[in-house]
Amino acid sequence: MGNRILGQSEWIIMEKLWEQQPRTIMQLFHSLEEDPGWSKSTVSTLLGRMVEKGILYYEDGGKARQYYPGIRREEAALAETENLLSRVYKGSIGMMMSTLVKQRDLTKEEIRELYDILEGLESRDGEREKK
Repeated sequence: MGNRILGQSEWIIMEKLWEQQPRTIMQLFHSLEEDPGWSKSTVSTLLGRMVEKGILYYEDGGKARQYYPGIRREEAALAETENLLSRVYKGSIGMMMSTLVKQRDLTKEEIRELYDILEGLESRDGEREKK
């Protein structure tokens, strides 16, 4: 995927496909017609563009194409996070974490989770230094 960032409409469609795959255009349309209120032609146009970008792909199946995600959710989330980190925080993870932590009341569980992540990284780096 590289550093491709999904647009808001692309995220909506990808969320549907990550939840359940494959889906036909009609299945996607019916899941999107009320919220966000898209027409069948809008869904069709978006799917075509996303196939061209390599974000999703389809297989011909029976009467209708079966659409699949072309990228994993984790890939898309990482690209989005790296873009935010670069664009807003000039690449500083510390500045981003400081901003988030100061603006949110973290639970003890969230604080423990952050400690565990950092301790895991510290252990991994210690293992690399030994090699």
